[in-house]
This record gives sequence, C-alpha cells and structure tokens, in this order.
Amino acid sequence: MNGPTSTHLFSGGCGDLRGYVDAGFTATFAANHDADAVSTVRANFADVRAKRCDINNLDFRNIPRTAILAASPICTEISPAGGNATPQQQGQFEEEADGDEDERAAEPEFARTRATAWDLIRADEVHDYDAVCGENVIDFATRWRLFDAWLNVWDALGKNVQVVAVNSAHVRGKDNESAPQIRNRVVFCFSKKGLPLPDLRIRPACICPECGPVGGVQRWGKRFDQAGVRKVGNYGARQQYQYVCPTPRCHVPVQPIVRSIREHVDWSARGRRLGDGRPHRKVFEAYGPATTRKIRIGLERFEGEPFIAILRNNCTVQSLDAPVSTIATGNHHLLVRPGARLEDCEVRQLTVRERARAQRFPDTHIFAGDAETSQKRQVGNAVPVNVAHWLGSRVRAALDGTVPAEPELAVAA
Repeated sequence: MNGPTSTHLFSGGCGDLRGYVDAGFTATFAANHDADAVSTVRANFADVRAKRCDINNLDFRNIPRTAILAASPICTEISPAGGNATPQQQGQFEEEADGDEDERAAEPEFARTRATAWDLIRADEVHDYDAVCGENVIDFATRWRLFDAWLNVWDALGKNVQVVAVNSAHVRGKDNESAPQIRNRVVFCFSKKGLPLPDLRIRPACICPECGPVGGVQRWGKRFDQAGVRKVGNYGARQQYQYVCPTPRCHVPVQPIVRSIREHVDWSARGRRLGDGRPHRKVFEAYGPATTRKIRIGLERFEGEPFIAILRNNCTVQSLDAPVSTIATGNHHLLVRPGARLEDCEVRQLTVRERARAQRFPDTHIFAGDAETSQKRQVGNAVPVNVAHWLGSRVRAALDGTVPAEPELAVAA
C-alpha cells in the first residue's frame, strides 16, 4: 500500500474517495446503502472493498481499521426492506427547493443527519482513527441543536476539533484545481490529540490592488467577534465573511480568483425550443411563467450570449463566465441559447457530466446506474473532489509531520 489508509462511509458518488486517493491515501473500505452508489465505487476503485449496508446498523468491528475515516453525515437514507425495496439515494441537506419554476419552498430535514452523525462516533469508538473528516451544509453546524454536544463527544474521545467554512470555488492546491462552482459548506476534522494539527486555513488566490498576488484571509462580520460565536457561514451575497489581503497595514478586501463554468459546458449536447414545451411529457406542457420571466431577464442582460437560468427561489440568471451556483440533486440549472424570439430559445438542463465537472470529477469517473436521476443524485450529494483533495492533503501533511505547500499564493489572474 502507498500512503495512509482511509475508510469512506456514505460513499455516494465517491467525491471524497476520489479526492483522498488523489491526495495520496490508500482507500480500503467504502460503504453505502444504495446499490448504484456501491457499483460506482466498484467501477472506479477496484481495490476498494465496497459494502452495501444500512450504516446505522453496521457493526464497525467487522470493517478494517484505517488511519482516517472520511464520512459526511446524510439526511435521507432508507435501508433495504426485505432485500427487495429500492432504497432512497444518499443525500445531504437540500438547502434549496428541489423543484423547477414552481419554486416550492423546502425546509431542510435534519432527522437522518442527526442519526448518521452519531455513526461516526460509533466508528471511532471501535477504531480510534488518527483523524475523522467530513463536510456538510452550513445549517449542519448552525441549526442542529446538538451540534455543540456532538463536538464535545469528539473532545472526550481524545480528538482535536476543527470546524471551518469552505467554498469549493476557493479551494485549490498542488495538482488540485478549484471547482467552477459556488458551494458553501462546513468542513470538520477531528484529529487525535498528540498528533500535529492539520492546517485548515483557507487561503484562496487573490490579486490585491496594492500588493499583487496574495493568499486571501477570511474576515468575518462583526457579529462573529462575540464570544462563543463559531465562525461558520456563507461567502457570497450575505457576506458573512469576505477575504482581505494578508499583508500587514493593508488588509483591503480582495476577490478570490475563480474558474468559470463556460469551459466545462458540452456544446455538442443539444436542447429543444422553449416553445416546444418541457421534455419527456406525454402531452404538451409549456414552461411556467417564472421560468420564462427569468429567460427574458437573461436575454436582456446578456445580449445574445448563452446563460444559465437558475430555477430556485430568490435566483434568476447567471453568466457562464462565473462559477455555477450550487449543484444539488434537482434540475436547477437551465442552459439557455438565445434565439430570434423568446420561443426560439434553445433550453436544456445541465448534463450529468457537466454537473460532475462542476464538482471537479474527471471525465473518466463512472457513475453507475441506468437512471439519470440516480446519477444526478450521486453527483449532487458528493463532496466536491477538490475539497476532499485539499482536506486530505492537509490531514496527510499532519500525519507525515510535514508542512503543506501554499500553491494558492503563486496563482496569477
């Protein structure tokens, strides 16, 4: 085996598995309740022992001990009933309405996340991992009433507790490009006390107007300066945190250098005329007024250039020259190619491969399952590969007693 070993629970589309392997880990075991997800592990990582099981009932004494455990708690997992039922695909919190132009409101569901979060502790009680790592949406750390109690248990288990806010568009490293996707998440790392602490500072490549290329430093809003307030939140519209130049006596706000989604679009994939209505309907069904309103906005704003209409509450359109908004499990991103008239615009959802590219999966990565919905769920619920790679490289550097490089600082615009 080359490099430290890793176990992967809730493996899903294998974003964390792919990232940790890229960071130099030797993955040995992966588990998921869903047959397609387990097949995805086997299709991409032949040397990994993949097990289909209800992780709530998994006896961790029967799995191999590895150096680290990578596991991102989930909120929707149903174990097979009688061996015949098709279990629901792995999912994390869905922070947006999983609908289309109807824009149905949806409250995050926490029940399954609460249950599966404790499974990580069960696993560590058995194997006492050198580190336990994972990620989830921001609400996992801010809305779960037992989150602090959960962290206290990790402290009692002899672990250092680190919780950081990460955006996948800002995370990069050596041989690890950032994702062309704005995805705010919380990353946690519980490493064994006595081992070096992994360096989980976020230092995205930025250009300071005064100092040139720098690695930006997170600066949080005033309310986060209060005692006991954890620095977990979103980068973006609400600006719960921003980045500033790290140079003393400068500290001016700086913008991270990001990748656009344009280069990842498959322009050979064709859509259909807006006027021809929604696809895959037995009878004609026109797109709803909310969708057509957003397309009109995009036509005016981008003046004939293709764009993406975002079918989520409080969202409208976005340029292809920016990272795409969060890739989830639903059909939220409608690619629009302008036509001579509104009804002549060509529209289609992003393909599975385009979504996977936004999550930083290589084109060689296989998503098992014949149903497109299953593949989309595997992609949308995955940990972004670049985030897992970054976290894995930081943890490995701590285990090896080395200092991770800061390639972010050398990146120019």
